[in-house]
Amino acid sequence: MGRLGTARVSMTTTTMTMMAPATTTTTTTSSCVLSSLPLDVLLKMANYLDFSDLWYLATASKSCRRVAHHIIWHKYGIDLYRPRLNAFNHLVHGAVAYLHRNAWSADVSNNGRSVISTNHQVLQAVANRLAVEIYDRTPLRDWEHGVDFLVDKTLGILMDHVLTDPGDDAYLKRHPFRAYPMGKLVTDFLATFQPTLAAVFDDHVHSIHHRLLLNHLQRHFELLTQRYHYHHKRRLQVKDMRAWQLMNGMVRRTVRVLVRFIGALAQTELLTANDLYTLTHERIFALFLAQQYHQRQDDQIRNTMSSLPRSGWMDEIEFQMIILFDLARAVSARQCTHRDAQNEVNSLANMFKIAVSDFLS
Repeated sequence: MGRLGTARVSMTTTTMTMMAPATTTTTTTSSCVLSSLPLDVLLKMANYLDFSDLWYLATASKSCRRVAHHIIWHKYGIDLYRPRLNAFNHLVHGAVAYLHRNAWSADVSNNGRSVISTNHQVLQAVANRLAVEIYDRTPLRDWEHGVDFLVDKTLGILMDHVLTDPGDDAYLKRHPFRAYPMGKLVTDFLATFQPTLAAVFDDHVHSIHHRLLLNHLQRHFELLTQRYHYHHKRRLQVKDMRAWQLMNGMVRRTVRVLVRFIGALAQTELLTANDLYTLTHERIFALFLAQQYHQRQDDQIRNTMSSLPRSGWMDEIEFQMIILFDLARAVSARQCTHRDAQNEVNSLANMFKIAVSDFLS
């Protein structure tokens, strides 16, 4: 639909009035206030808008702000109703909207194709602003605790935007080696934001940023693993399989978005090869139901997998192979550039071997 720039949608009706001996045309205009539309209509309209469109819609007027914040809450689960109480959160959300609107640039490659990349100047400008805001909110003495708190909030908001990226699955097919657009944008921003923080404070910020980033990745994997296993525990109890498949598909898509995001982070200095190995071996491997079935750690999962027909097993193994292939691309790219991911290569080889064994059995 494009961007909603005003709070009113005007509808013009033309009335033809016959008068002797000539005909004249009179125009009457009626208006529909945007805030008076039903919520389901607003949400359908929001399907054509991304977060940045809704954010800038909120800047048009007070009524637009109420409507936009209401839609953002229902679509993304982001609470923007109290800007004064959550001033820093609003600042980070505004930075995301600004980056999404202005940080993309189109370049022409050697073969004449258009290549979408991020504008480093825009990334640096936003990183400078956020770093200064964190500095202003941090005490001069014992600043580590203040930086830890604010960087943790910043990373949490950025991660939420990555996982709620509305990009479609066709993007993954067109770009099999890339993260989703928001994942790519956040990766490039964090690669700029971390050294900017270190320049404002000192090099100790690197360890703070790295620890918090790893904590957020592990937390999201733990939550997704719980959701994924919970849906499969309920598989034998649900009556509407279409609703179950829809919810399960949403969880699987979020897992793949997160794996692609980790793959993008692994190509930078934000994650080390050891981090990639830990995430794969301790978090991603624990996600797969087949692994839980073999280890017999959960009786409900084992009963669910035992009752699955062959098509259900094949579907689970296919999902496992998709995730492993995404990881394999990330690990091979890391190994080519850094030469430090041999342990991860060996771990993935063992995971592929287990998946193939499950397929043959």
